[in-house]
Amino acid sequence: MEFDFTTIVLAIIVFSLMLMVIGLRFEVRSLREEINRLADSPRFHRPSSMIGSSDGEQAPRSSSEGDEILRSLVAKGRKIEAIKEAREMYNFSLKEAKNYVESL
Repeated sequence: MEFDFTTIVLAIIVFSLMLMVIGLRFEVRSLREEINRLADSPRFHRPSSMIGSSDGEQAPRSSSEGDEILRSLVAKGRKIEAIKEAREMYNFSLKEAKNYVESL
């Protein structure tokens, strides 16, 4: 059985394409897992009570258990502790936490 040059070249091209497809499928699977991991991370879970106001700041819509904890800290004069707690609860940046606590 004799193979001509074009058959060999086509076989190599098909094999290369198959390897590329397998590699791309692996990358897509990895990216899907990364997207799911990021979507489940706390950074993307903002409190549902956050809505945008006209000046770009965030304002509370309704209270939650976490907000009640923050309100009680502020009422006791422990605003800095409330900001730290908001950063931990909602994974806010310092500015986001400060604005959130002040908006409660």
